[in-house]
Amino acid sequence: MARDDKKSTSDKSLDNGSGRPLYESLVAELLAGIDEHEAAVDEASLEQPREFEGLLRDAVRERATDIHLDTQLHGMLVRLRIDGALLDGCFLNHERGQRLANQIKALAGLSPVRRFFPEEGRITYELDDTVLDLRLAHAPCLRGDKLSIRLFEPGMVPRQLEELGLHEQGLENIEEWLDDISGLLLVAGPTGSGKTTTLYALLHRLKRHERNVLTIEDPVEYEIEGINHIQVDARHNFGFAEGVKAMLRLDPDYLMLGEIRDAASAHAAIAAAASGHALMSTLHSRDAVGVIDVLRNLGVGGQELSANLVLVLAQRLVRKLCIHCRVEEAPTDEEKQWLDVLQRRVPESLWHARGCEHCQGLGYRDRTGVFEVWRINKEEYQLILDGADRLTLYRQLAGRGHRFLLDDGLDKAVRGETTLAELRGMGGFSALPTIDVVVH
Repeated sequence: MARDDKKSTSDKSLDNGSGRPLYESLVAELLAGIDEHEAAVDEASLEQPREFEGLLRDAVRERATDIHLDTQLHGMLVRLRIDGALLDGCFLNHERGQRLANQIKALAGLSPVRRFFPEEGRITYELDDTVLDLRLAHAPCLRGDKLSIRLFEPGMVPRQLEELGLHEQGLENIEEWLDDISGLLLVAGPTGSGKTTTLYALLHRLKRHERNVLTIEDPVEYEIEGINHIQVDARHNFGFAEGVKAMLRLDPDYLMLGEIRDAASAHAAIAAAASGHALMSTLHSRDAVGVIDVLRNLGVGGQELSANLVLVLAQRLVRKLCIHCRVEEAPTDEEKQWLDVLQRRVPESLWHARGCEHCQGLGYRDRTGVFEVWRINKEEYQLILDGADRLTLYRQLAGRGHRFLLDDGLDKAVRGETTLAELRGMGGFSALPTIDVVVH
């Protein structure tokens, strides 16, 4: 396969006819490692995981969060998730692809023999004085192995709330909660929306205070000095609910529950907040108001919610426009139609992605958060206590000028930080058109 040394989109398509472009420059170290392996003459050199180390170097250099290896009919496709987009790097023949997969399995302590059930593993790998924590997931597919590797690098996590993309009012609401030392703060969003990153930014802020901060997580993704981390251990029946009970006996000021995922963890979080402690956690929800429905479905009553829930942060991640090639233009007809449906004012101009050598021709580089911060007031507490539905809560928030997820995203699009195309990819706006008072 010919190499493309330039930082630009390759004009080659995959052998399987998908038509997607290959970005071989993303995996240059992997391809070099393959050449070195096949040119090696001594057995010791052959035993070194050259290909895998090269792939890790590629992933770190390109700021990838995940590596995917997909076995297909004619070989293995290597892909990197960068800024949320999954890009095709190269296509290896079966022999090379299997050799790479076996290196990864061996380092994770998994058998190289083809397995017929999903497996998980973990690799701690030191690369150029940086320790990487790698989480491996394997599943057998029709054509062979599917491997997914999540990369955790301590230096990649934002340590300041201001780095996340929060608007000024949202930051003020969070600071007020941090000063109160009571009640429940929830970070809501779908998988991959940056919820854990936000929690860790909060932890970094808390460690400055003279407070006892405890977390219960599964897994503990990053260790922060000055914070006491507790690891869930399902093998010994030590889950989130048991962890919260244990933390309450350790004289805490702030508690962090990695995720509310079932009725037991939901009630444990409410119980901790009801005892006068400040607790933060994450929850899968479409938006801030959706948190109420999710907790109700987990058996949390209106009285418990209205007495303990203080602040909800709903969020998504969107790609940031490349500052080197973004262009400001009049909105397209499609963009105008979408904004009209959502009852939002159509701006005179919007920014669009073009693509250049600085962004691999994609038009985007890095990501930022789009946030909705709901500080619940007395009227909304009463509505929750009375069992108000989602639409009633939407109307109440819109009536007091609440800043929804869409509003924050539109502000970022008008300022040239992202595009309407990215916002449309976020989803979660289907309920808003029914609210006839939210036009801004």
